[in-house]
Amino acid sequence: MATGGAPGSVGDFTIDTHIEPLGNSSTFVFPKEISVGDTQTVWLVDHLDEDTLDLDNPKSFTDFEFHWGNEELLGDEETAPALEAVIIYKDLAGEYTTRRVAFDPKTGRSDGFTNVDDSDDPFGENEKTFSFKAKFTDDDHTDSLPNGDLYAIRIKLLYNDEPQVLGIEASGDPLPLQGTCYASTAFSETTGISRKVEQCQFYPSLSGIFDYVLFSESSL
Repeated sequence: MATGGAPGSVGDFTIDTHIEPLGNSSTFVFPKEISVGDTQTVWLVDHLDEDTLDLDNPKSFTDFEFHWGNEELLGDEETAPALEAVIIYKDLAGEYTTRRVAFDPKTGRSDGFTNVDDSDDPFGENEKTFSFKAKFTDDDHTDSLPNGDLYAIRIKLLYNDEPQVLGIEASGDPLPLQGTCYASTAFSETTGISRKVEQCQFYPSLSGIFDYVLFSESSL
């Protein structure tokens, strides 16, 4: 699977393997649903061959639009997922810092997040339907993009009781490569049965606990 090569057939089975890049497009949908509290990283700079970040060549973005929530999920449900995003960047003074935004489709939850409306817009290469969307823009308001070199966005869903679909759309430069999916499919001419195995590997990133200044396993 890792090499993308395999014999064309094994006995009665026809074998097909391929490698599919994740990213390198203006839109990116995570291949698997996201559980509550799981932090996902969207890289905004390229990775070099040795898996280090190409920090000397930042890209130019004008806004990011987040799409999340399984199809036909309503914003007034108690388990409607909110979304928190932390953008990591280097400001104009050369200091590494972050800007945090959060969006919640459910009103009255008293979390101080920006409220968003329901949405059933199809999105992404496969036209997947999401329930909610919100924009992290360069306009001059609370959810504006910071000035400086943008390196990564850390995204987390809150309140949901089951895994949810998640995607992002970038305006300006396309999103860089996020990782690779490896797939192998076997098909039997005799039975007509097909089986597929797929494994996706993202570029490594830190645990979500490092998005916070203070962490403790017990009360303080």
